[in-house]
Amino acid sequence: MGSFLTTRSRNERLWFINNKALEDAILGYAAKYRENYSVKLYALAIEGNHIQATALFPKENRASFMRDFNAIVARIMQRYVPEYDGGRFWARRYSSEMLPGDKDIEDYFFYTVLQAVQDRLVSKISDYPGYNCFHDAIWGIKRKFKVVDWGKYNDAKRYNRKVRIKDFTTIVTLEYERLPGYENLSQRDYAKLMQKKLEERRAKIVAKKLAEGLSFMGRDRLLQMKRGAYPKNPKTSERYSHRPRVLSKCPKRRAECLAWYFSVFFAYKAASREYRAGNLDVKFPEGTYKPFYWHKAPTIGMPPPSS
Repeated sequence: MGSFLTTRSRNERLWFINNKALEDAILGYAAKYRENYSVKLYALAIEGNHIQATALFPKENRASFMRDFNAIVARIMQRYVPEYDGGRFWARRYSSEMLPGDKDIEDYFFYTVLQAVQDRLVSKISDYPGYNCFHDAIWGIKRKFKVVDWGKYNDAKRYNRKVRIKDFTTIVTLEYERLPGYENLSQRDYAKLMQKKLEERRAKIVAKKLAEGLSFMGRDRLLQMKRGAYPKNPKTSERYSHRPRVLSKCPKRRAECLAWYFSVFFAYKAASREYRAGNLDVKFPEGTYKPFYWHKAPTIGMPPPSS
C-alpha cells in the first residue's frame, strides 16, 4: 500500500523558492533516507511552502523516515537560507493518506509532478524554475548528491578543531521507482507513455483553470518572489479538519482499505486498554506500537508516608 505525504511550513511561508543550494540539500537528504529505510520513492515535489511525496514503505518504517527527513530539513534552513528568522519550521506533523492500489499510486504520481500546474504557478512543468522529478522518474535517471552528517561532524569538532567536513561527507543516489504495472516496458516505451499521460492530464487542468477565468503566474514572476514571503491565498486547515484517510477513485478499493484500517484501529485500542491496565503480554496488531506505560517501582525499605 502506497502513501501520499505532505508537510507544510509554519504560516505557509514560501521558503522553498529560488534557492538551488537548499533544493540540492533537500534532495540529497531524501536520497540518504530513501537508502537508509529502503523506501520505494515514486515522486517528490519541493514547492513553495511544502514538500510532497508519493512513496511505498516495504519495511513499514514511514514514521522513522519522515521523522529523520523532516528533522534535517528544519535543521538546515539556517545554513542555506540567510533570510530564515528561526523558530519552529514545520506547521505541524506531516499528513499521510493511503494509496491502496497501483492505479492510486499512479494518480498521485501525476498529482505530485503536476503540482505547479494545479496551483497555477505555470501552465507546463518545463516552465517551473525549481526541481521537478518527472524527467528523472520516467527515464530512470540516478542523481548523485554529497551529504554531510552534521551531527557527527559537530560532535567531532568539539574535541578537534581541525576535523574536515569532507571526512563526514558521503555520496548518495536519488532514484525513483517505476510505477507498478509497467515493469515489462522498455525504458523508452515507458517514458513515451508517461509523457503522453502527463500531457493529457496537464491539458485538462489548464483548460479547467482557464474556463474558470483563472490565470498562471509564469516563470518570470516566480523568479521575482522573495524567500520567506507569505502567500496571498494559502491552503489552510486546522488540526482537526477533515482529511480523507484513503485516496482512491475506486469505491471498492476505498471501502476495503477503510475496513482494514478501522479493524486495525479498534484492535489497537483494545490492546492498548489492556496494556495500560497492566497486561504487558497483550499482543498488538502488526505494524503498531505499544503506548507509553509508566510503572511505579515499589519503594522497598522506605517508611510509609505519615498520615
